[in-house]
Amino acid sequence: MEGTAGGMTGPLTSEPTGPHALFLDGLDETTRQQFLDRARRRRFEAGAMVTQESEPCSGLFVTVSGLVKVFKTSINGREQIVRYAPPGSSFNEVTVLDGGVNPTNAQAVVDSEVLVISREVMVELMDSDPRVTHAIIDSLSGLYRHLMELVEDLSFRHVSERVSRVLLQSVVPHRGVGAGLDTQRRLTQGEIAEIIGSTREVVGRALRSLEDAGAIRLERGAITLVDVSKLES
Repeated sequence: MEGTAGGMTGPLTSEPTGPHALFLDGLDETTRQQFLDRARRRRFEAGAMVTQESEPCSGLFVTVSGLVKVFKTSINGREQIVRYAPPGSSFNEVTVLDGGVNPTNAQAVVDSEVLVISREVMVELMDSDPRVTHAIIDSLSGLYRHLMELVEDLSFRHVSERVSRVLLQSVVPHRGVGAGLDTQRRLTQGEIAEIIGSTREVVGRALRSLEDAGAIRLERGAITLVDVSKLES
């Protein structure tokens, strides 16, 4: 792996936050079962594309297992990760509502399984059960707040601050850069760069500066959090 810079150690929590509130938890048992009965299960190997930007909407996706990254690609091939979709979270809500093309790409980070429910079925369920509509609204509300924090992170925070916020996901999951990240998985400097909107070389310098400040320790590619208060500051 190129420029390995991950495998963060520290207290972990699986509690969903921001755009990762569990979609199915907003439904009662009967509606949840209807959703499950009418959804298609699809499995994707690590690296496989789940959705592609500008293609027609395939439906609403809910991650069952694994991890999916949602990202944009520039004209020259550079990636900017928008968010991660861990198990239980949904993605592609906007296209289900407006019927337009996919605004982002989605790719399996590891072997993953997702539920896919078509726009037609989603509209039918929303019309018949307001709890489905409420679940979509809750998901979109969390996504909007996440995107506002992501804009703030990318526009107003220094690179070292953005790297710190990614590392802090392993302590307290939060919206913005790195939201939904699997902090038990080792990251490369290239992946961190895609998360924070920078380059691998700049990320490497930021990590070394954080190590010099006593906030982290780098050894054999793994990052150990030494002083969380220094990362938070």
